[in-house]
Amino acid sequence: MEKQTHDLLWKEIIEDLFEDFLRFFMTDLYSNIDFAKGYQFLDNELANIVDKTLKGKKFSDRLVKVHLKDGTENWILVHLEVQGYYEKEFSERMFKYFYRIYDKYSKKIVAFAIFTEDRKDYQPATFDYSFYETELNYKYKTYKILEQKEEELLASDNPFALVVLAGLYQLKGEQEGQERKLEFKEQLFDLLTAKGYSRKKVYMIFKFLDGLLYLPDELEDKFYQDINEKLGGADKLGISEEMTNLYQTARNKEKLEMVKNLLDLEVELDKIVAASGLSKEEVEKIKKKARH
Repeated sequence: MEKQTHDLLWKEIIEDLFEDFLRFFMTDLYSNIDFAKGYQFLDNELANIVDKTLKGKKFSDRLVKVHLKDGTENWILVHLEVQGYYEKEFSERMFKYFYRIYDKYSKKIVAFAIFTEDRKDYQPATFDYSFYETELNYKYKTYKILEQKEEELLASDNPFALVVLAGLYQLKGEQEGQERKLEFKEQLFDLLTAKGYSRKKVYMIFKFLDGLLYLPDELEDKFYQDINEKLGGADKLGISEEMTNLYQTARNKEKLEMVKNLLDLEVELDKIVAASGLSKEEVEKIKKKARH
């Protein structure tokens, strides 16, 4: 799975678990936010104010409007960035986002970047500019998944600790092989179902870890077989059907893309049927739709 797809998974889980996210990473800010007034994700607004040269690139940035309890500000903005690959100009881009956001809203901004990639020496936290007697230093909060300790994440009661643990296991799985990644995924599932979270929260976290720790077909089938056996007929969480549907949807999308690619390569129909496991009629239907 592409690293940018990983970034988008992070982007989604941050919105799904926003309050847990803030409580995990920014305790002081979390304590001062008036959640009774709600919060608003301003991603469309952010897309409209970033540098035109950046548009079209899949950056996992989030801009959130929140209200404070202490009355010092009516509302502020939280700028969040998930970075899953090396980008030489990352800190400069963070600064560009800052001044463009500030120019538009004239509100206080909290900026935070999470690094989910596997480079030990990559964690840019400042943008510095100096020209003759003009100087600038822009600093923002950062967090490196690779540097986190497994035992501390396991000990946390915050659901987002499990999300971070999934990120850590994904990095370890890439280094240690697919079989090991399967073990990590099963361990995460056991932890998730034992924590006592709400059905909705379990499903959102499961959807994230299922996409992040993506496995080859054979191992993915084994994973779903194992969890269905664990849940059994008495699925107290009520999520096994949703998980199965999620799995089937992912598989269908995967097969659809494969068939489209093979059709583009003008592979014979019978060979596409054999490779995809779909019927001849299903492949012909995809072929017909692709022409329109």
